[in-house]
Amino acid sequence: MRRNGCGAIAVLLLLCVEVFAGGPLMVGGPQLGQDGQPLKWAAAAMPIKYRVDPGAISTKYTVTQSRDRLAAMFTKWSGAADTQLSFQYLGPLLATGAYAANADVTTAAQFDALEGSCYAGTQSPVVFDANGSILRQLGLDDMSIIGMAGPCAISAATGNILTGEIFMNGLFQDGVSTDTNWELSVGGFDEAITHEIGHFLGLDHAQINVDVLSSFNCVADTVAGLPLMFPISICSRTDAGVPILSTDDLSWISAFYPKPTRAQAYGKISGRIYFSDGLTQLQGANVIARRVDETGTAQNESRRVAVSVVSGYRFTANPGQSVTANYLPCQVASDCPPNGYLGYNVGGSVLGSRDAGLVGYYEIEVPPGTYTIEVESVFAGFESGSSVGPFQVPVRIPGQPEFWNDTESSFDDVSVKTPITVGAGESAAGVDIILNNTPPRFDEFEDSGGLFWQMAPLAGAEVAEVQA
Repeated sequence: MRRNGCGAIAVLLLLCVEVFAGGPLMVGGPQLGQDGQPLKWAAAAMPIKYRVDPGAISTKYTVTQSRDRLAAMFTKWSGAADTQLSFQYLGPLLATGAYAANADVTTAAQFDALEGSCYAGTQSPVVFDANGSILRQLGLDDMSIIGMAGPCAISAATGNILTGEIFMNGLFQDGVSTDTNWELSVGGFDEAITHEIGHFLGLDHAQINVDVLSSFNCVADTVAGLPLMFPISICSRTDAGVPILSTDDLSWISAFYPKPTRAQAYGKISGRIYFSDGLTQLQGANVIARRVDETGTAQNESRRVAVSVVSGYRFTANPGQSVTANYLPCQVASDCPPNGYLGYNVGGSVLGSRDAGLVGYYEIEVPPGTYTIEVESVFAGFESGSSVGPFQVPVRIPGQPEFWNDTESSFDDVSVKTPITVGAGESAAGVDIILNNTPPRFDEFEDSGGLFWQMAPLAGAEVAEVQA
C-alpha cells in the first residue's frame, strides 16, 4: 500500500481537525518537471477527469446524492475567480487487480488495487469508505481520518500531474453522533474534503492568522483570512458566513491555473529572508503579505486579506551530498542502494530546485492594494503530514513576527511596518527582511580551508584531499 503523506485529515477535538498530508505541494527539480516550478495539472489536460466509487458516501446518502455532492466540492475550486479549472466525471471506477468493475469499494485489497492504478496513471479514483471499514482494515484510525487526497502519477518530462486520488470516510456522515462515532456537519465535512481536493490539485498547506490556535476565537475577520489550506480546520467557514476560499487560496489556485485576465488582477511582492548576518539566506520562514486595514470599514482587512508563502519554497529541502551517504563501502546487497541506508542520499530529493539563488526567496501575488510584509515561524505542531512548506519539521526563528521596514537591519524595531503599494500587474521586488537575534550562521572560527592548505606543508604533514 502506497502512502504519499499528502492529505489525510484527522479529528483532534470535536471542532478541531488536523490535516495529515499556500504554495505548491511539490516543486520540480533537475530531473522532475521544470526546475523550481510547481507540479500541477496541465492546462491542456482540462477538464481533469475522475472516476467514482459505485457506492455512496455513507448509508445516509444515495449514490446520486454522493456524486452530486462531490461535483459541488470540485466546483468550489473551478468557480474560483481568475481560475481556469474544469472537471469531468468519466463514470464508475475501472476494474484493476482485486477490484472488479461496478463493485462498491469495501476492502483494503480493493483500495490498494485502485491506488496502484492511480500510480500507474490509469485512472483518478474517488473512493467512498461508507462506514470506515477500509481504514480499519488498513490499520488506520477510522475516527481520526476524514479524508485523504493527493497526486499519484507525474510526468517527469513536464512536471504535470497525470492522475490523483481522493478518499472520503463516510463514518462522519452516517447520521450517528456518539463518543465512538463522531458526526460532522455537512458544511464541515465538505470543507474538509474540499481542502483535500486542494492537495489533489497540487496545493500545499498555508499558515495565516495562526494565533487562532491559542485564542480559539472564530470571529469572521479571522476566519475569512484563514486559508482553507490551513493545516488545522479549527473554525467553520460556513458557520462564520465567509466564502469557502480565502484570499490566499484564491491567489494560489489562480496562479496555478490562471485565466488570461489574471495578470491584471494581481500584483507581486518578492524578496529574501536573511539571518542576522544580512548575508545568509534563511529557509523555512513563513512570510505573509497583509492588506493594510481600512479604518473606515467595520471589517479588519489586515486579518481578512492576506497571502502567504514559505521562504525558499522553490528550493529543495534536501540538496543531497556524498559524505554521510557513502561513508562506508557497500558490503552486502541488503546494505546497497536502493534497499539499504548507504548511498540513499546521493543527489538528494527529486523535488525542488538546486538554484542557490532561490534559497530564502519568497514571492507573493496579491490583489492590488497596500500591504505589510511580516515573517514568522511555522507553528511547531505543523510537522510531517501537517507541514507548511518543504520542510517536514518547522524551522524556529526568534523575535517573531518581524515586519519589513525601509530601514531593515538586524537591530531594528521588529514591530515597525513600512507599507508597500502594488497595482494590478505591478511588481515590488527586493523586499528583504534581516531577522533580529538569530544565531550566527557561521561561527567566528569558520575557515574556508585556505589557512589549512598554507600551513600543512610547513608542518611536514601529508595533505589528503577530501571529497564533500
